[in-house]
Amino acid sequence: MIANRTLELLSLLQAQKEWTGDGLAERLGVSPRTVRRDINRLRELGYPVTATKGPSGSYRLSRGARLPPLIVDDEQAVAIALSLQTAPASVAGMGDATKRALNSIRELLPPHLARRLATFSIEQMENAWELAPPQVDPGLVARLSAAVQERELVRFTYRSIEVDEEDTRDVLAEPHRLVVWSGRWYMVAYDQQGNSWRTYRLDRIGRIAPTGWRFSRRDLPDGDITRFVQSQPDRGDTPDAWPCWGTVLMECPAALVAKWAPITASFEAVDERMTRIRMGAWSWTALIGFLVTFSCRFTVESPPELAEAARRVMGRLDVEILRADERTVPPAAASIRRGNPVL
Repeated sequence: MIANRTLELLSLLQAQKEWTGDGLAERLGVSPRTVRRDINRLRELGYPVTATKGPSGSYRLSRGARLPPLIVDDEQAVAIALSLQTAPASVAGMGDATKRALNSIRELLPPHLARRLATFSIEQMENAWELAPPQVDPGLVARLSAAVQERELVRFTYRSIEVDEEDTRDVLAEPHRLVVWSGRWYMVAYDQQGNSWRTYRLDRIGRIAPTGWRFSRRDLPDGDITRFVQSQPDRGDTPDAWPCWGTVLMECPAALVAKWAPITASFEAVDERMTRIRMGAWSWTALIGFLVTFSCRFTVESPPELAEAARRVMGRLDVEILRADERTVPPAAASIRRGNPVL
């Protein structure tokens, strides 16, 4: 209650250049004595409120009168600093904006909290093992977010996952939720033309146009939104997002592939035990490494470079395992293994 009244008092002081004590007491519905206590509380928080004495004494906020109020505690200030400095870089052009936002927030804070915020200066480094997400347009995120809130049908073109960028189709959909998974942006929507729930990758959406038509809220097809997005077959990156891209036929059920495949992968169920998976990586060897983690047999369908990388990797593993064995087994056994390197 006190915090709410303090926030309202600060808002009044910023909305009007000068207030009498009686005027503030009347607006807040409290006594002039309570107003004086609340004024002192603002000063303790670092907001410089000046007062003039006398029968018509008044209060004014010396600094930041045109800025909106921002009252946060130390933990919230730390959360703001960390969140802005470690935000995912999947939205284009946000790097400079986040720095400016952090500076603006510092200007809004009382001095002791601004100093606290300045102690958190973080530099993010690239990690070669992180599968970098394709960037999306912040304007597209804003338009789709508004459509979700307004329950407005949207019409857009959607690019196929294949390399041919001309392979697009028109979609009329009900946007229900925006989801971010490992830096990739998805829209969970109901496709009115296909009469089915789908996820759409925002980096593959183009030429979006609001329709002005409203839709009624539907129940999502799965109570677990994460599980639903993961289970979608075309969740992965487009091939041109990675220098190396391949397709394999894997002896693994699609449900397991959906659960454990990297975010960049897309897949289709061939039958109950076979799944075709398409995936990209920064090198052919890295791509083989991801596939081997499934610990099941797979057949490389394309391209030839991926098949050759598989042969090279398996050859190196044979040699390294045999060399390790030679250090721990008798010479006779080692010579037999050298003659038959089948594992």
